[in-house]
Amino acid sequence: MRRQSNMSCSINKKEVYSARYPKGTIIELTEPIDDLYSPKPIGSRFKVESVDDAYQLQGYWLPPQSGSIAVIIEKDKFKIVS
Repeated sequence: MRRQSNMSCSINKKEVYSARYPKGTIIELTEPIDDLYSPKPIGSRFKVESVDDAYQLQGYWLPPQSGSIAVIIEKDKFKIVS
């Protein structure tokens, strides 16, 4: 009889997200980001530099957008375009 282990495997979300969104990935918003200081419309594109400890994509917005607002992986709606 095989004995089940009570050990659970913890998932390192930062590692998973870093693998899913490596440096250079370009994403496109499928819903707007309603930020008071730097709103972003649907279709805005963002180039990923890294994933931070708060599970946000850090990088920069591609023209015509600008600003330094991060993309929150578990909140903002987007798709990978390249």
